[in-house]
Amino acid sequence: MENTACPLCALERTAADAAGLAWSSQHEPDGSITWICPTCTRAQLWRIEALLTVASPTAPVAPVPVRRAA
Repeated sequence: MENTACPLCALERTAADAAGLAWSSQHEPDGSITWICPTCTRAQLWRIEALLTVASPTAPVAPVPVRRAA
């Protein structure tokens, strides 16, 4: 499944955009691809370079509590 709107600004990705290289993609754990528009890609470049999640079309999974070492 592909999400065609930028999850940060809701800009729709058009067929002309798909032919270019301006949009960045983020591969989700469920196998879907989230597309991030050029403006949001530039704004979030530091997160992309740090291999952090930029945005997700769904809510994040609840964190697992950290267990103390024995």
